[in-house]
Amino acid sequence: MIDLDELKQNWAELDKKLDENIRLNRRLLIAPNLNGARSAIQRTTLFLSLQLASWFAIVVALGSFTYEHAGTLVLALSGAAADFYCVSMIIFTIRQLAAAQQIDYSEPITIIQQKLEALRILRIGATKWGVLAGITVWAPFAIVVLKAFFGVEPTSVAWLSVNVLFGLALIPLAIWLSKTFGDRMTSSPFIQRLMRDIAGHNLTAAQAFLASLSQFAQENK
Repeated sequence: MIDLDELKQNWAELDKKLDENIRLNRRLLIAPNLNGARSAIQRTTLFLSLQLASWFAIVVALGSFTYEHAGTLVLALSGAAADFYCVSMIIFTIRQLAAAQQIDYSEPITIIQQKLEALRILRIGATKWGVLAGITVWAPFAIVVLKAFFGVEPTSVAWLSVNVLFGLALIPLAIWLSKTFGDRMTSSPFIQRLMRDIAGHNLTAAQAFLASLSQFAQENK
């Protein structure tokens, strides 16, 4: 005669083993994707570290340029504006590096995905505002390069001001063009992605995906 208590115990043990097998299989399925993500983040971290070192070198050079030409208003203003832009890019880069370092691949997959998506949002924001701000400071950078490498003096403060204002006026135009023609401007995936970043489409999609992950994690607590 079958012992009901023993049968229940056997079923409980089988359930436990089944759960362990399911978890093991899930880890085996997830592991290749996590390894790929880990390698991608390591490459991104290396790239960001090199980028950070480059920005620091440029900031030091621009600071020296501004100090040496403090007596010439146009040169000093150009050096300071370009330096401010580079410092802003350093801050963006440090934030991305900090986000990358916070990713722990032993955590649940939803937590890892949330951190990866948060890093993606930071990178999209850095790309967007880096390009748009770069449009504004192209004239100060041009003045610094012309003076530092070719010894060419700028014309006047008025010329600098007009060109900076022209760059500011181009920002809404660049955003509108990106939103309207971003996917049709070129067949290059990189350029299309850049246009979507400037238009804000990728940022919106990333934030929506992050919200859905957070909701999924809350529902499965």
